[in-house]
Amino acid sequence: MKIKIIHLLLIIFCLIFATESFSKEMVKGVVVATPQNVLSVGVGEKVITNLGKNNGIIVGDILKIVESDDDILIGNIGRCAVITTFDSTSVCEVIKLGAEAGKGDYVFINKLEYTDPQVYPLVFALLNDVIAPYKPQDDVRVYIHNIYDEKYNITGLSEKIRSEIINIFSQKNRIIVNPYDLSGYITYPDKFLYIDTGRPKKEAMGIVKEVMRRTDTDVVITGIYSTNGANIYVTLYIVDKNWLDKKVGLSLDAKGFSNIMNEIVIPYRPIKEKQYVVYNITYIKKDYFPSRDEKRDIIKSESVKDLSFRYKVSEKKMDFNRIGVENFILKIDREPISIVPGKVYSKIFEKGIKRILVSFQPGFFMNEEHLYTSQTKTVEKEIVLDLTREDNLNIELTLDPTYGSEKADIRVFRKISDEPFVKKPIFTEVEKRPAIDVYKD
Repeated sequence: MKIKIIHLLLIIFCLIFATESFSKEMVKGVVVATPQNVLSVGVGEKVITNLGKNNGIIVGDILKIVESDDDILIGNIGRCAVITTFDSTSVCEVIKLGAEAGKGDYVFINKLEYTDPQVYPLVFALLNDVIAPYKPQDDVRVYIHNIYDEKYNITGLSEKIRSEIINIFSQKNRIIVNPYDLSGYITYPDKFLYIDTGRPKKEAMGIVKEVMRRTDTDVVITGIYSTNGANIYVTLYIVDKNWLDKKVGLSLDAKGFSNIMNEIVIPYRPIKEKQYVVYNITYIKKDYFPSRDEKRDIIKSESVKDLSFRYKVSEKKMDFNRIGVENFILKIDREPISIVPGKVYSKIFEKGIKRILVSFQPGFFMNEEHLYTSQTKTVEKEIVLDLTREDNLNIELTLDPTYGSEKADIRVFRKISDEPFVKKPIFTEVEKRPAIDVYKD
């Protein structure tokens, strides 16, 4: 009786697992080759499968592996990560195994679902171009912006293409779609792209890539389409924070989209562009070397709030010869900015009122070795800067940890080149030549 109950429970478990596994349609393939045609492979080894781009497979996909006699695909024995794709095959590196795997075993993955067979090839080509520069294990954060017609309207076809991109990209685990809304930084194509050449405008692109860095967005996708008789020409632009920008194009049959390509969802309206300003930030930090008498006063002062400090420095358990800057913080409108002392850091921000905050704590050092951070003092300085009309301003931060006179200064200034001119007379040099006879009536 107990054996029957156990057997029944196993059947129910398998049915539940199979139901969950096939809640989505699967694409099934096989391992067609192994290195040197070995019978089985281990973790870290590669296999070749008969699933490729034609099956919606991309680099970074994880295929499940089951034994060759498991036709219902419920005995998952391992996984492999796709590292190279071709049209009808792929190279897959085994990353997990619970039993032997080899030639003839099945591999499977959720089938890539799409809504329009005409748009799908364009989107899949776009997907492969987006991930091409990245390692198979890397996640890619993608913001999918609007698609426009040739008059910069957003149409029914625009929305269809964009929704298909979002749909297909979202099915791939390594793609993180629209983690942030960047629409406020990407204006209509007439301000963002040279449509006739397909080249981005340098200034607009610089702003977008700066925002991408701030939001940790790897790729921005936007595009435009135009019609010419029976054809629709779609161009999608890949703006990559880390790699070269690219574009993907495809021609569609206008007959299949005649009802939506002229349906204007959001008409083009000139919008007020955001104005930006460049900050050139320099960070200067000083050091303070106290005398023997000053060190006694410092130890006494620090020990008031931290009794352990006196113990740490007594009997030379912790001796210091320098006070420097520790826990330095720079924020512009509450956004932390990371900069290196002595280097000029340029950053683009939207024009307007800005709050700049710097703070630090004195740190105690023996030469370069950090020993202790002051628990009694935090030095802070904040200013409000109105940058509605200015550009290319220099902000100089000076941090001084001189004990008892600690301060943080923020200096804002504009550099103007002054090239003095020195007036000097031009001298005449006479070069003597042989005499010339001149006859005159």
